[in-house]
Amino acid sequence: MNRISVAISPNERGSDRAKHLALAISEDNRFMLPEFREIDLDVQFSLNREIFNAEFKEVSDYVTSALSPQGHLYMQLLAAREAGYRCGVVVFGGDNQVTEAIIDALKTRYRGKELAFNIASYESRLIDFEANCEAIRCPVWRWQASPWKRLLSTSHKILMGGDLLGYRPRPAEGEREIAAAAMCFKGMGPELMRVLLTDYQLCFAPRADYARPIEELPGFGKKRCELLAPHMRMIYANKVRA
Repeated sequence: MNRISVAISPNERGSDRAKHLALAISEDNRFMLPEFREIDLDVQFSLNREIFNAEFKEVSDYVTSALSPQGHLYMQLLAAREAGYRCGVVVFGGDNQVTEAIIDALKTRYRGKELAFNIASYESRLIDFEANCEAIRCPVWRWQASPWKRLLSTSHKILMGGDLLGYRPRPAEGEREIAAAAMCFKGMGPELMRVLLTDYQLCFAPRADYARPIEELPGFGKKRCELLAPHMRMIYANKVRA
């Protein structure tokens, strides 16, 4: 199994965030232990030529860096995007913590209705900022719970590719063929497939002129081959061979 390489910015050396990330990686064999290296953002995940960068933000720092006139977070994301790689921002807190940080940033300058107006303005601007980040494929994640596990899972799927097949329906044994057939063809449900399957059987046929025998495919042992064999059809010169 190819493992994902991890680099952490030297700016994070000795920080609790670097320690928590290293600990999470030590318990996840999909990743190599991290090394410190000069990179655009706080952490970089790489596999072959694919790269994903992430920036860490405590809640108060996120509010300030996203909305300040200096545009600090904008400049960080600009540099990361100019490098041509996917990126994201991990905010270590949820919506309530972000609102509290906004209030803390404003309460010394405003009172009453003016304070309420500016709080609502900050929240609206952050919503717009995050929507734009999502649109340019550099999302902001407000992760209060399990941020390190979420970061590793997300980076793994970005680099390796994801799908939802693990969450497909699990029908009872007698329904498997009907469920599989209904999922293959849009607009045809189980009732229609039940009629079709009284006369026809789902099967595998070669994609090209030659297909390896299933026992030669990686991961297919004797028991799996025995399960698949009744559903295999080899086609030679317009003749079908079971």
